[in-house]
Amino acid sequence: MRIGAYGEVMMRLTPPEYRTLEQTHSLRMDFTGTGVNLLGNLAHFGLDTALLTQVPDNRLGDTAKANLQTYGIQTTFVGKRHNHIGSYFAEVGYGARPTYVTYQNRHNSSFGVSGPDSYDVEAFLAQIDLLHICGISLSLTKSTWQTALALVQAAKQQQVAVCFDFNFRPSLNDEADRAKLKKRYETILPYCDIVFGSTRDLAELLDYRKAFTDETDEQLVQSFMQQYDIKWFCGTNRMAVADQQLISGKLITQTEAYESEAQLLQVLDRIGAGDAYAAGILYGYNQKWTIEKTATFAINNAVLAHTMLGDVCLTTVEQVEQVMHAPGTDLIR
Repeated sequence: MRIGAYGEVMMRLTPPEYRTLEQTHSLRMDFTGTGVNLLGNLAHFGLDTALLTQVPDNRLGDTAKANLQTYGIQTTFVGKRHNHIGSYFAEVGYGARPTYVTYQNRHNSSFGVSGPDSYDVEAFLAQIDLLHICGISLSLTKSTWQTALALVQAAKQQQVAVCFDFNFRPSLNDEADRAKLKKRYETILPYCDIVFGSTRDLAELLDYRKAFTDETDEQLVQSFMQQYDIKWFCGTNRMAVADQQLISGKLITQTEAYESEAQLLQVLDRIGAGDAYAAGILYGYNQKWTIEKTATFAINNAVLAHTMLGDVCLTTVEQVEQVMHAPGTDLIR
């Protein structure tokens, strides 16, 4: 299966050694983004991946594109326009101090100001079997929303499957924009085959509520899936027990629901771990695994992602399977 994504390439700037911005005079530079994280991981799983985006037409854009190629992502459809890249500072947390992300101007990035006319949509879709869209593109700018909509509409015509990640962040969307954003999500969902999200997304953005007090979260999700004819609905569940952090993976179809066994987290850097879970799900979908095997593989991949610095989880299938079948191994020779 050939997997493509439409998404922003961002520049991550990270202080070394768990330092805060006030404590450092140097920063590590990486190129990330939901699509980048997902495709880079899938490329390491052995799948063909390609990104549709725009980067600046300058040395920074050259560097970003070169980094994508080191991850194994095909860059034929990575265009170069304008002169700005979206960026953020990531102050990696430790212990009681959480990781703190500070975004810089994303709305005026090369990606943010590029609409559907900036891309060869038909040619891109002809090269892939599954398209990934991140919900951030629905709220970033009018141009990114129009491009996302044009892509899913064309994908439907070309019989390309669509995977959509809610990625809804209330902190990035005020109440005035919520109604407009709700309509955009409702417009794009009928084109989707696989959705990543949570019951919180359904409640807070789409106003989905339990019809009856005895209705389970799974039944709520399945009702939503039946409305939009979605095949898979996937997400994670984070838990805190005493001083330990745990995570499990959920995969729901219109008739079945499975939640993996909770896994203990040891967190070095949690940014991008959700994208690692999504990569695991899409790999299982590609392999035609059962929902049980797929969710188990995906959550173990997410657990590994928490142990790696940076957003892009560059695990291999063999590494994930080793953790699944021989947990606790601390030396491999």
